[in-house]
Amino acid sequence: MHIRYRLSTALLFWAVGLVAQNNSALPPSLLPENNNFPAAPVVVLKKPDLEQLKAEDAAQTQQARFAAPISTFITTQNAGVWVTLPDSTKVWRCSVTAPDALALILLFEKVVLPEGGKLYAYDAAQSRIRGPYTKEHLGPTGRFTIGTLPGSEVVLEYHAPPFSKGEETIELNRVDYAYQKALLAEEDPWAASGFGSSLACHVNINCTAAANWQTEKRGIARILMIFSGGSAWCSGSLIANTANTGVPYFLTAHHCQILLTSPQFDQWTFDFNYEFATCSTGPEPAFQTVIGCTRLAFRMETDFMLLRLNPVPSGFNPYFNGWTRSTSPATASTFIHHPQGDVKKFSADSGPAENHGATINWGPGFGISPVNTHWKVTPDQGIYEPGSSGCPMFNASKKIVGQLHGGSSNGCTVFAAYFGMFHKSWDGISTTDRLRDYLDPNNTDLMEMNGYVPTTPHSISGNVKSWWGVNMPNVRVALSGTLTDTVTTDGQGNYIFPSLPPGGSYTIRPLTKELPLNGVNAYDLILVSRHILNLEPMTDWKLIAADVNESGTVTTFDNVESRKVILGSAANFPFQKSWRYFLANATFPNPANPFANMPESTLTFNNLTQNVTGANFFGVKVGDVDSSSDPGQ
Repeated sequence: MHIRYRLSTALLFWAVGLVAQNNSALPPSLLPENNNFPAAPVVVLKKPDLEQLKAEDAAQTQQARFAAPISTFITTQNAGVWVTLPDSTKVWRCSVTAPDALALILLFEKVVLPEGGKLYAYDAAQSRIRGPYTKEHLGPTGRFTIGTLPGSEVVLEYHAPPFSKGEETIELNRVDYAYQKALLAEEDPWAASGFGSSLACHVNINCTAAANWQTEKRGIARILMIFSGGSAWCSGSLIANTANTGVPYFLTAHHCQILLTSPQFDQWTFDFNYEFATCSTGPEPAFQTVIGCTRLAFRMETDFMLLRLNPVPSGFNPYFNGWTRSTSPATASTFIHHPQGDVKKFSADSGPAENHGATINWGPGFGISPVNTHWKVTPDQGIYEPGSSGCPMFNASKKIVGQLHGGSSNGCTVFAAYFGMFHKSWDGISTTDRLRDYLDPNNTDLMEMNGYVPTTPHSISGNVKSWWGVNMPNVRVALSGTLTDTVTTDGQGNYIFPSLPPGGSYTIRPLTKELPLNGVNAYDLILVSRHILNLEPMTDWKLIAADVNESGTVTTFDNVESRKVILGSAANFPFQKSWRYFLANATFPNPANPFANMPESTLTFNNLTQNVTGANFFGVKVGDVDSSSDPGQ
């Protein structure tokens, strides 16, 4: 909503831009020894139609936005300039400007950085420097977000590692243009990005009133949500599961995902420990940011949404908050949140919560909450604002009993706050509208769960080679189970899945490459024919390569399928496989019949308790029985 001082029942969100990670390191061009850098070439973006944007906002008052997207396509090849430093490393710089913008948000379709590569962004006045971002900051999809940077111009700067040969990919495909002034500090557009935007009557999380909540606060994060049409703030919490694992389940509000259309979950960001060091105000905190999540379950009636974040670094010191399925109203309530996307705040109600026995109409597009689905509280310490949505409601035992949906207030006076009931969200029709499948994975039926600190995450790593021993780069390797991810083998065929929550179950499976004709020719048909006629029998891996229809035997039908691919009458082999993969330590008791004891093509690790190395695979090129294929293709 646009009007802060308005008595109403309102969903608690606020549209703003992304604040990215702070770091004290300076980009190379701003170092004193490099003071002769040439000016960065400028890419000027088209200013959006502000009147049209404001007319759209007026027609959708519940879906307020702060910034609107501008499409672009900027890469290190088509824009900017490269400069070689005295140490022979190279720096790319490009300036991006949009006339009259209050702030800019940078959304990348793809960022791939080599080991040692560093990406920065800063405003024209150099008052806000974001980065350096390295390979470790990137999510599995490659999409990335940097912002909000104040003003109408930002500079992108990339520092390539020594001996780099252009391994980086930087594709900026969208810039969100901030066009609405902040409700507070109208002359300071940076306040609209969250920091300093909330009302003065809030209680900072490190004040005396919150002294007993210093553990639980570590699970709370602010969410910068990216949609097809803009960005918005909400709050939420890491939440424990009965298996005591570090799977980063995160509880927030359902309505957060429908603030605008088409949520882009892989670009949502979660800022942990974003708080002042003391009860007083201070400089903007450094960011500890996780980028990307997966939506698991949600329901409109109780307004819950459960996400699984990409791995949370142990250096963030995260805490997974406990919960209870008790149906009894809390005797006292506490909630910790990020109003307006500002630093972490504390609110509390010393009185008992009420079971709200009436429906709540949240306005067009946001539905009606049924009776007896929400707790009603009225804080006597602190307040809430848009952006607080999704924050957890704790009972006196410091266990989550709900998440913030909305309420009615007038500035610093709160008349009611409504929280969707945790116990009503526990069960549902399927795994997509209930919590129990994720928070109680072993069906223990526990009524409550204590919070905990997750143990150190583990990793699974290995190598992919052809069966004759050549490293296979650019093979996609898929992870499933407790977490889902896909990585690509490097130039030596190595891969790694880092930061896996301990105690989880994981399955590793290489994915087939394309190029079915790689290494497949008429000579392979001759060799298969000679095997069938028992003139030159083949064994072990060659037999597996010859069995292109995966029938468990080698017959003329396999040559028929290979001939179709060679002649172009078929685009691929049966089952759309160009490569098949097997465990590298596979052996054949009977080499003449490897199909009798076919080696596994996946690796599964249950209850992961340590780092795993040597999770290796062999690749077999379908149809290539003379090993003439190029494993690098």
